Amino acid sequence: MYEIKDLSGVEFSKVAACMRDAFSDYYVKMELGDEALYHRFHSENVRYDLSCGAFVEDELVAVLLNAVGDYNGEKVAFDAATGVVPAHRRKGLYSKMMDFCMDLLRQRNFAYYGLEVIQTNEPAVATYRKMGLEVIKEYACFRGNAKESAKGTEEFQELPIKEFPLEKLVPLMHDAPSFENRTEILQFFPDDYLIMFTGSPDQCEAFVIYQKDNGHVKQWGRREGKLPELGQMMVNLSGRYQDVRLHNINFTDQELIAHLEELGFDHFCDQYEMKMDW
Repeated sequence: MYEIKDLSGVEFSKVAACMRDAFSDYYVKMELGDEALYHRFHSENVRYDLSCGAFVEDELVAVLLNAVGDYNGEKVAFDAATGVVPAHRRKGLYSKMMDFCMDLLRQRNFAYYGLEVIQTNEPAVATYRKMGLEVIKEYACFRGNAKESAKGTEEFQELPIKEFPLEKLVPLMHDAPSFENRTEILQFFPDDYLIMFTGSPDQCEAFVIYQKDNGHVKQWGRREGKLPELGQMMVNLSGRYQDVRLHNINFTDQELIAHLEELGFDHFCDQYEMKMDW
């Protein structure tokens, strides 16, 4: 009944429609239009020839999209998005798609396969564990806006990221960026991002790098004692955008997590990062 095939020859509108349908009853919905979804997956370097879908005749009813890239110095493959249309769940489609993709990916000498999953999605977490993936990090995710009483700052500068020495920001980061926030994406699409920072480019005190069309934060950091400045810049973004997003703060940075909650941002979910070595 089901045929598993790669997605290299499939119209993106069909992939996008399947993804929205598959996420329609999820806690975190996939509400973007075709153009926005295409840009998101393009920016993450999704490879459709290394991804797959489940078809019933010509109907696409499940997808597994794999991105590839340099992550912490290693060439890795990463699950960018997986979804099964509700009427076709509990048919073993995810396992079939994973088997199909693993055969493709093992031929490409990736260091490992990784993914992120919402912690409350216990069936998915259990499935991933059975397939050999292990939890390596825990992340907090925020969205929304700061409370009205939260204070921003006028003591900041702003530049296109291609005018800023990004390598000088590494010491300010509590943890290496997650796969979806990796520096490689910024380098591929520098015109999409701005950096808001305090201090100077050579002696930055705190910063946020964000997507200028929607306010989604890709990277952030601060020096010791500069958490208030980072929070104030998040409040600045909240004043500009209707729904600020900041995904994947490592659980080890509880100071930042607590500060964003205090500012009024919505701590809407937590995720595991999981990996499987070949």
